[in-house]
Amino acid sequence: MTSSFVDLSQTVHDGMPGIRRRNADGSVDEETVRLRITRTRAESSAGFESTEIAFPTAIATYIDAPYCRYAEMRDISGLELGDVILPGIAVDCRGMGDRTIASASVLPKANLAGHAVLFHFGWDRHWGTERYGAHPAIGPDIVDRLIAEGAKLMAVDSGSADAPGTPDAPVHSRLLARDILIVENLVDLGRLIGRRFRFFAVPIKARGATSMTVRAFAELL
Repeated sequence: MTSSFVDLSQTVHDGMPGIRRRNADGSVDEETVRLRITRTRAESSAGFESTEIAFPTAIATYIDAPYCRYAEMRDISGLELGDVILPGIAVDCRGMGDRTIASASVLPKANLAGHAVLFHFGWDRHWGTERYGAHPAIGPDIVDRLIAEGAKLMAVDSGSADAPGTPDAPVHSRLLARDILIVENLVDLGRLIGRRFRFFAVPIKARGATSMTVRAFAELL
């Protein structure tokens, strides 16, 4: 049996598009990745170069643990490999406009139990632009079905599963309360539409972390 792999991850790099936060005075701060050389090849007797990286854990393609929303629930280090390596279902949501809400009508008839359910808005094409922040979002009836059928993970190719400017983040709040993990900022989901695949979104085992950047990919079956 042969298989192939599809990389679904944004590239992490110094100064990449990050997390914007608006201050009370209207100014905007942006948290991003900072990567620096800590030892040059010239400084190393064996010609090695060493680097150091600092970044907010919810950047690039990343996963949210329930601890992101609920202090009493498990953090990133508490995630088992079986929680982040799952059979996947890709849902075709292309054609949705800015700030629109996807309804459960986009979901397949197949049972979602135990699956990673990936929503393909095609929004990764707007990465790094102002329009990326005007993404579509997941509707409450989709959340209802994910919970009812026992999905294990929900993912999108946009910056958030919640609608832009929604302070109470109902999609995150409801899914994480049920221990359903969330992955955001995926890319290239179009290659998974109509295919059988296994989804991987494995973070480093970071104690106390609410979220973590992952190398997400799919194995086509």
